Amino acid sequence: MSAGLIVALTVTRNMEPLAVVDGLPGGGAELRPAELRALAAVLLCIAADAERRPLVRRGKPMPADRRVYPLGD
Repeated sequence: MSAGLIVALTVTRNMEPLAVVDGLPGGGAELRPAELRALAAVLLCIAADAERRPLVRRGKPMPADRRVYPLGD
């Protein structure tokens, strides 16, 4: 599995939270249970950050916020 996920936290056209994720395992990925748990924990963190992030400032959508979320070993 990769060292981390690169995520752009942004908004949809309907002003809802959106996370654009790079670095997810592709089709046919072979993951051990510990790797699946690490991936699930990171995805839950990304979801929480997307929901917690302000969507609008001064009436305009916030620019995308790019972050790196490391995957545990």
